[in-house]
Amino acid sequence: MSASGADTRPAGSGRTPAPGRLFITVLCGGADRPVAELGGLTPFEAARTPHLDALAGRGSSAALEVIAPDVPPESDSGAMALLGYDPVTHYTGRGPLEGLGMDFWQPDGYSVAFRVNFASWDPATRRLDRRTSRDLDEDDQATLVDEIIGGVSLGDGISVNLTGFGRHRGILALTSDTVALSGKVTNTDPGFVSRGPFGVPVNVPSATPATCEPFDEDPASATTAELVNRFVEASAEVMQRSGVNARRRALGRRPANLLLVRDAGDTLPRLAGFTERTGLSLSMYGQVPAERGLAHLIGARFTNSRPGRGQSEPDYYRQLLPGLLADPADAVFVHLKGPDEPGHDGRPRDKVRAIEEIDAHFVGPLAAALTEADTLVVTCDHATPCELGIHSPDLVPAVAVGPRVAADSVTDFGEKAALGGSLGARRASDLLSVLLAGPDGGRG
Repeated sequence: MSASGADTRPAGSGRTPAPGRLFITVLCGGADRPVAELGGLTPFEAARTPHLDALAGRGSSAALEVIAPDVPPESDSGAMALLGYDPVTHYTGRGPLEGLGMDFWQPDGYSVAFRVNFASWDPATRRLDRRTSRDLDEDDQATLVDEIIGGVSLGDGISVNLTGFGRHRGILALTSDTVALSGKVTNTDPGFVSRGPFGVPVNVPSATPATCEPFDEDPASATTAELVNRFVEASAEVMQRSGVNARRRALGRRPANLLLVRDAGDTLPRLAGFTERTGLSLSMYGQVPAERGLAHLIGARFTNSRPGRGQSEPDYYRQLLPGLLADPADAVFVHLKGPDEPGHDGRPRDKVRAIEEIDAHFVGPLAAALTEADTLVVTCDHATPCELGIHSPDLVPAVAVGPRVAADSVTDFGEKAALGGSLGARRASDLLSVLLAGPDGGRG
């Protein structure tokens, strides 16, 4: 560990990087628990996945702990772990990575950033829908953002940056050259509580939005909490008057009239470069701004990659593959969102279909295109069990196939099968070291 706090120890220290190229495919929220509707099987176990099963038969499997038994990962901390950076050591919160990923971060002065949900709140009925914008058109969401930015001021010295993405999701950042700000404040989103830098989902959240409060006695924390509460109140007034919500009400839809904030942070993680640690260049493909922030910190190239408007997932996978295969990087990391939302929404059959589409239209063609010198890993960044509708700290399956990976006896890809694997990685942050070491532990 360096004096700066950055982990400068190479993940493959003393080892020769594997020949060929490394492809890490991450199935967002794919891991699950047995589902009664699926006959007691998980979606992975119920899905027809001949290509994933073939990888299991040729390679080696593991069941990975992504962070800790009591910490449900999110996509950013999951990616950090799978790239060899232990979130227990390095993570400083989702907000900072999101803010950096949107270029909202102030390198000089003060910044605090948050994850945001566009929600619907009815004080009369006390009904809170934390994900109203599941059906919010992207153009309408952009209009709401523009109206909020144009209609809300927090006074001299405070700049507000806000964006929306992925229907109900958004990012908020407050920056200042002169006013001290702090990430030590509570969430207004009742669906998450803070455990150190980690946002932990609540199984049965309160139906009432929370007030932002300081965690400590630092005046900067009190200032930040007061600014957040003013912003939430003022932005709600703007959204309540918006023509977007007038149209939604006329159509019988709930208005997107409240922003819920969570996962505050005022400090970026200090991470050694990926190439410095591994000897490999890295290219990342995803649609989460926090992953772009992570890529920036570790010196990776980031490509924003998501289905186009109206594009099917299979068409998206077919379009994505040529770019991945042509990418000049030594290591390619790709994050596929398909299974996650069905897990959040409790739709196990849709999750099965999402997994089958990835197997047929992405994993199969990718595996067929690789050479014998290449290494392919398929795993998950976290579990999103259909019975919970939230992320969980459950172990996630992983399979690796390549010239430095010894085959084991596992022949199926899934949560139970992976427990019998012998890949050698127990935690996600160990995976890269194991792959670079090879079956002989780097002695050969």
